[in-house]
Amino acid sequence: MQQKATVLFVDDEARILRTLALAFGARYRVLTANSGREAIELLRDNTVQVVVSDQRMPQMTGVEVLRQARDMQPAAMRILLTGYAELTSIVGSINDGEIFRYVQKPWQLDTLRDTIADAVQIARQSEQPVEAVPEQEKEAGGILVLDRTADLFELIQASEPGRPVYTAGTLEEALAHMATHPPALLVTDLQLPEGDISDALRLLKARQPELVTIVVTAFRDTSHLIRLINQAQVYRVLPRPVSRNMLLRSIDSALKHHALLRARPSLLQRHKVEAVDDIRIDSRAAGRVRSYLDRLRGRPAPV
Repeated sequence: MQQKATVLFVDDEARILRTLALAFGARYRVLTANSGREAIELLRDNTVQVVVSDQRMPQMTGVEVLRQARDMQPAAMRILLTGYAELTSIVGSINDGEIFRYVQKPWQLDTLRDTIADAVQIARQSEQPVEAVPEQEKEAGGILVLDRTADLFELIQASEPGRPVYTAGTLEEALAHMATHPPALLVTDLQLPEGDISDALRLLKARQPELVTIVVTAFRDTSHLIRLINQAQVYRVLPRPVSRNMLLRSIDSALKHHALLRARPSLLQRHKVEAVDDIRIDSRAAGRVRSYLDRLRGRPAPV
């Protein structure tokens, strides 16, 4: 019989930790830590399937806890639990902690229970050691830059001389290219001539989990970023104007991540997105994605 999965909850409020332990103790082996430092000690001594951390804690933030958890136990799934929709913490949770879900407080118990259950199942499936990525896999695939200006494309092209780098100015152009030349990496702004393409990215990731995406945009709306984590599993979000060094480091990391996914397709489950309701997504951009997906399935899109 398989042992109970271990879930580590990190929060500086003892009352919240007691509530979580009572709610989940029957199903999982529950560990609790009331500080980031205590959480790191527990991670050193215990194999953990899921880490659920609050963001606002003294001395060490939740993002920092999740970043160190990623380095110490890469197979553990990471969830950020917070009542503060801070832009910097959300961006940090994507870029540093590579979290699975962002859950806002006050959380709904049923929703949190389902999220943790998904995370445990995925962690179980990806606990085997990560194999070395074959050299040929590291070179596979190009980069598609989707942006209304040429700045990003020119910067990336000059920095990746041995890899195909393509450009598109509209989502329609990008999808036409992807249909014949699937990229290893999509680098895109959210604001294009078609409007905001967040819905399009959500649909693409739901149907093509192997797609690795870096978003480079001037963002202000935290709710947008939360959806990008939970429903599009974007790999990185970079503010505009973008730092050259940050962009190039992110691209290098994303390409290695893509190679790992090709070598171990079972890891695609770690990027499972929240269910996307096609009926509620009716933007023009999402409509173009549906047409693209229908072309891939070899049947015409409905008029």
